[in-house]
Amino acid sequence: MTPGSSSSSSPSSGKARVTEACADRSEEEAPLLSEPTATPNYGLAIEREFEVHDIGISVDVGDYEDLFSFRKLLRFAGPGFAMSIAYVDPGNICSDLHCGAVAGYKLIWLLFLTHAIGLYIQTLSARIGIVTGRNLAQHCRQKYSRGVRIPLWLICELAIIGSDIQEAIGTAIALYLLFGIEIWVGILIAAMLSYVILGIQRFGARKVEGLFVAMIAVMCACFGVEVFMAKPDIAKIIDGLVVPRIPANATVQAVGIVGAVIMPHNLFLHSALVGTRRIKRSESVRKASIREANFYTTIESAVALLFSFIINATILIVFADIYSMDRGNTSIGSMVEEHLPGLIEAAELLRGAFGDIGPLLWAIGLLSSGQSSTATGTMAGQYLMEGMMRMRVSPWLRLFISRSISLVPTMLIGVLATSYLDQLDEWLNVLQSLALPFALIPTLKLAQSHVVMTSDFATSKYWRAFGWVTAAAIIALNVYLLLPLVFMLAARSFLSACAAYASFGLYLFFVGVLVLDSTD
Repeated sequence: MTPGSSSSSSPSSGKARVTEACADRSEEEAPLLSEPTATPNYGLAIEREFEVHDIGISVDVGDYEDLFSFRKLLRFAGPGFAMSIAYVDPGNICSDLHCGAVAGYKLIWLLFLTHAIGLYIQTLSARIGIVTGRNLAQHCRQKYSRGVRIPLWLICELAIIGSDIQEAIGTAIALYLLFGIEIWVGILIAAMLSYVILGIQRFGARKVEGLFVAMIAVMCACFGVEVFMAKPDIAKIIDGLVVPRIPANATVQAVGIVGAVIMPHNLFLHSALVGTRRIKRSESVRKASIREANFYTTIESAVALLFSFIINATILIVFADIYSMDRGNTSIGSMVEEHLPGLIEAAELLRGAFGDIGPLLWAIGLLSSGQSSTATGTMAGQYLMEGMMRMRVSPWLRLFISRSISLVPTMLIGVLATSYLDQLDEWLNVLQSLALPFALIPTLKLAQSHVVMTSDFATSKYWRAFGWVTAAAIIALNVYLLLPLVFMLAARSFLSACAAYASFGLYLFFVGVLVLDSTD
């Protein structure tokens, strides 16, 4: 062999080794899909979200292990805690204090039930991402026609913008309580703070997940201290947890819990975030590795939502205690009959009950809630836009667009009608509930599909029945919320009646389209 041929063969062999290594990695990370649904060049939106120059976007969870490993659980930990942030956003906090004020301890069972149902729904979403290697938004693009996909995308985007408004309001109120900053100025500062948190994504997925865990810890500490200060009746807490009942005067708050707790955009978020965990997908261990990933992801999600339930329950319990007639403060107890407390009024109630430390802890917890949920909302919107519509926009531009749209109504209310912030928050919780079926139904359809999930990982008939009963209950609650509003608008004029009935009919029609559409 001549020297020239020797030198030219070395690069070739190097390229061959690189090509072989890439092929091996491609085999390990290939989605577990049957041939009819596998399509090339269907990249994950998660890839661009966490791309940081030469820093890897994924976390290698290692080889499959037969026995439970706490070390491996920590490797899978992260996406579930990021997902759980939406369960403790300012909208949930406002809903919790209203439930405590109106119903006392009697709705703790419903709060727990919604978190349990949320765990089931989130688990389905995560399984779709783990098994197929694609997130929920990407599947929606593949499965639905353009006529269905575009309205579906717009409804989910509207829900994200509504959530963004709640988060901006919560952050602005927290800044007002901490520093006396005007609400409208706080709204502007909240928009700028969002970019700071978004910038942490430049350092990788684990750094972002660590920030979310830290903020959850801050909320647990702040609201947990207030529970210990309140010294609630443990027997009443247990009674409220194990005895299901809804007081006649708390029907609206009970329905609001569902809309506040389970967020539609969270399903898109969770199915994408699990893509940061790189599992072994080579033929010999593929099914075992995916089952292992499903197992650890379910555990992590359960632990994360347990902390979310604790945070929500502590807020409910504190305000149930403050409004309890047993405390002897009849003036506070009677206020609830005339006016529900808002996030600002809640701070004053805490000051009266616990002194200056009460509103301080409340504001710090509220600030952590608002800023962390803003980051997860932006990420969810990114996956939704790129996956469903293939509109590739940087997270910075995505946040700018979302905040610009939400800033206008929020600023108008912050400047002209601060007293209506809490009413706006209640209506936005209703919006989340109305939008939930449009994320839940595709999740249920995909999770039960043997074509998408294969027969090994599709949901069983019993869990499938449970999922559809849950969806039917949520849709029924939405109809319960909508009908009084429809009748009220219909009574005003002929045109408003036509618009109200047409909108209501269109809502039910689109829900029906999603239910009847075949994913197979």
